[in-house]
Amino acid sequence: MQNQRTNRHRVIQILMSTMLVSLLPTLVSQQAFAADFPTKPVTLVVPFAAGGGLDVTARIIGERLKDELGQPVVILNRPGAGSSVGARVVAAAPADGHTLFFTSGSAFAFANLLVPNMELKLQDFAPVAAVASNPAVIVASTKVQVKSLAELAGYTNSADISFCSTGSGGLNHLQLEMFRNVVRSKSGKNYNVTHVPYNGLAPALTGIRDGSVQACMLPYTALVKNLNGKELRVLAVQSKARLPWLPDVPTTGQLGYPEMDGNDSFVNIAAPKGTPELVIAKLESALQKTMQDVNVRKKLEELEVQTLFMGSRETNKWLEDEVRKFSTIIRDAGLSTK
Repeated sequence: MQNQRTNRHRVIQILMSTMLVSLLPTLVSQQAFAADFPTKPVTLVVPFAAGGGLDVTARIIGERLKDELGQPVVILNRPGAGSSVGARVVAAAPADGHTLFFTSGSAFAFANLLVPNMELKLQDFAPVAAVASNPAVIVASTKVQVKSLAELAGYTNSADISFCSTGSGGLNHLQLEMFRNVVRSKSGKNYNVTHVPYNGLAPALTGIRDGSVQACMLPYTALVKNLNGKELRVLAVQSKARLPWLPDVPTTGQLGYPEMDGNDSFVNIAAPKGTPELVIAKLESALQKTMQDVNVRKKLEELEVQTLFMGSRETNKWLEDEVRKFSTIIRDAGLSTK
């Protein structure tokens, strides 16, 4: 019996040694590749048009990131189908860390539920980091007598309120569906407002300013702040803390809707799946040093961009939580194409 145990132990040792030997070339190869990375310019694929807020953010960060990586950083704008066009570009790129997705929010992680013929999901990407926060706000037109979130929630007749977003199936649309659920849960009534999707922030702001729509879910921008109290009213911020640029505007939680808190869209960077972990770690470190740069933070904060830093694991967890949260909302609202 003792001899049998000894023989089994030896067999296991031999098998483990064989596996380690077979893996050794791969590990050595990855270490060598990571040590030399990057060997050419790094491309940040931005899924929105040049000149927009995310594009400007990418360019400010890229200008400093090149110093950390020792290679040029190129901005490639690939707008279309929400963020899906840009996501496809990155997912199809070699998994070597030289092509990265630079996006705002988590929509790319569950686009497979919303976009026909879109099969990409979170598992097709390797999150690297998150570098900024884009909070969302709930606004009302000054052309209607809605001066609080409670008043807005009281309109349960679709003939009274048209509620806009920056695009069908986008994060602001899903936030509206989330608000419907919360109002229904609290009041026992269906929130039958009419959803009006616009193609982006600019037309949505035009609609709210001219009274074509009475309320809207919007990403926060300096323009929203400048229009507050004039052509629109910011009723609430969907964050856990008030914004420094709108200190008098309460959070949704402070107004009795804590379920809406934490709907911030983080600006995050992801690589194609299969990118070596050592390369991910090198990119994460370079981005962290970039975001610690005083000049980078100053430039972004002048644009009223809230800077932060979350590493690969924390960013991945946030994205997983977002997928769980919004997948339920998508299915409950009947928006899923699957």
